Amino acid sequence: MDTVRLVALVVATVSSGLIAGLFFGYHAAVVTALRAMDDQTYVNVNRNVNKHIQNGRFFLTFFGSALFSAVAAVLLLGGGRGSVLLPTGLAFLFNMAAIVVTIGGNIPINNAVDRSTPDQASATRERYETRWNRFNAIRSWLHGLGFGCLCWALVAFGAL
Repeated sequence: MDTVRLVALVVATVSSGLIAGLFFGYHAAVVTALRAMDDQTYVNVNRNVNKHIQNGRFFLTFFGSALFSAVAAVLLLGGGRGSVLLPTGLAFLFNMAAIVVTIGGNIPINNAVDRSTPDQASATRERYETRWNRFNAIRSWLHGLGFGCLCWALVAFGAL
């Protein structure tokens, strides 16, 4: 059973690390590059990203970060590994919070940008850029904290 618990922790850690890295990398590189672009290019790039990010690999890591953390936590219940359960449970909460931020914050903004017309590019950017970036930073930190908690769980488990 310890092997199953360890595999669950590793899968949770990998999915959390991948999604945290995606959002952080986007925040550190793409957001910075977009600042230098004109309004229409900004809107077009965001539309294109919104369209292409919706794929199985993204959804597996995005929802998997919370799902796999929950599975690992459930497997750890009653397994005599209480020191691992706390960081795993925290990881689940951080990853779920990031999903809530995305669904409640970033996705409505993405949808508004997608509905805007070319003649609204300047107003669209002005209305949404700062808010979207703030939500992205929050979810980056939340997923990063989830990943950190799962690394802590692996150490507590004795795997590292």
